[in-house]
Amino acid sequence: MLEFFELVPAEECVDDQGDMLLFQWGTYDWGDGKHFSINITRQFIESEMEDDDAISRLQLTFKFPPTNENATLGSGNRWCKGKSDIGDFRIFVFSSKAFAVEADSDAPTVFVHHEYV
Repeated sequence: MLEFFELVPAEECVDDQGDMLLFQWGTYDWGDGKHFSINITRQFIESEMEDDDAISRLQLTFKFPPTNENATLGSGNRWCKGKSDIGDFRIFVFSSKAFAVEADSDAPTVFVHHEYV
C-alpha cells in the first residue's frame, strides 16, 4: 500500500491533502468477535464532489486473533499527509510495536475494501 501511494498518483483529487495514508491498529469487535487489526487506508478527496461525498477510502486490513501480547498495544494511528512525508511514515509503520508483534504471523483474515464516506 505504501508503494502504491508512492508510485500511483491519485487523479482528480484536491491539492496534497486530497490523497493521504492512515496507519491504524487496535483490538475491536465489529460484530464478529474481538480481533486485533492492523490497517492502512488510502484516503481520497475528489475535487469534483462536495463535503463528505468527496471522500473515499481504500482500506487494507489484517485481522488477527486477540492475544495477551497484542492486547497490550492498545490502539492508535498516524497520518501520512503527502508524498513528502512517506519516508518518515514508512519508518513509523515498520518500527511500530503493532507491526513488530504481528510481522511474522499469518493474518487469518485479510481484506481490501473501497467505500465512500
